[in-house]
Amino acid sequence: MLSESSSKRHDVPTDGIPVVYGVDNRFALPLAASIESALDHLGPDERLDIHIVDGGLSERNRSRLQRSFTGRPCRLTFVSPGRGTVDSLKVGGAITVATYYRLLIPRILPDHANAIYLDADVIVQADLRALWDTPLDDYYLLAVQDQGVRVISGPFGLPNYKSLGVPEGTKYFNAGVLVLNLEKWRQEHVAETIVDYVSQHPQHIRFHDQDGLNAILWRHWRPLDPRWNQMAQILRLRTADESPFDPLTFEHVRGNPYIIHYSSADKPWRAGCRHPARGLFFRYVDRTAYRGFRPSRWRTRAGDSRDFVLRRLRRLFSVVRRGRG
Repeated sequence: MLSESSSKRHDVPTDGIPVVYGVDNRFALPLAASIESALDHLGPDERLDIHIVDGGLSERNRSRLQRSFTGRPCRLTFVSPGRGTVDSLKVGGAITVATYYRLLIPRILPDHANAIYLDADVIVQADLRALWDTPLDDYYLLAVQDQGVRVISGPFGLPNYKSLGVPEGTKYFNAGVLVLNLEKWRQEHVAETIVDYVSQHPQHIRFHDQDGLNAILWRHWRPLDPRWNQMAQILRLRTADESPFDPLTFEHVRGNPYIIHYSSADKPWRAGCRHPARGLFFRYVDRTAYRGFRPSRWRTRAGDSRDFVLRRLRRLFSVVRRGRG
């Protein structure tokens, strides 16, 4: 069922609602579109305090991002992830170590009690103040049930769920939109526990830190209104019976999302994208320093080749550093 939004207004830090992204150079353009969309729906008296965990942005892309949001109701802070903490964790395919940067947030924001985390491949369609005001209570995080994997015991969930003591049918959450209780994370050393789990169970990891988050926090999260994370998978379904939701929620998530998550490989900035909200993505791109960008098959293939080489080099350097240590 859809949850009602909280009427309670939570205190916002002086610099604004803390929002964290973790990116490498491949995601600079979608990051710009995502930030622009969030600012477009922000209330008139609100500000965003945006922290970008920088996993290799070029100087040109940093400059473009800064130019895009100068004079806007936000502050951009670029943060280095540091070396060693997550460099050696399992990656593969199009996934780089940047996916693990959300685990660094408690360390990056040591003076914050809570924060919002967003993947860079999301477009915001509602005021993030409403997400910020959603009660966390004593939970470690708020998230939306994954619309593809759905349950931890499912065929694409955690293969070792029984040894973890997870009951059949336990919901599996998507980590693309999170509200984090950073005080709880620091008190209980949650990030370190997840890193240890991913390091020790590479044979059971399919979806990287998202699997680690579900393995460790399956009892300690609360579901958000699912409109806060409309995943691409739900757009392929014909009826609510095929989804994890009742018919009313199914229609609201499909037709009135608060956040659109381009969660499949079908990304608007790649040639051939057929996502129904690809035009909306470029509407926001064109309001940033990336205006006019459109993908081509040549550009997509060239980018894929470059990214493959860079991933191999980073992996090699990581192995060399571990060997020297």
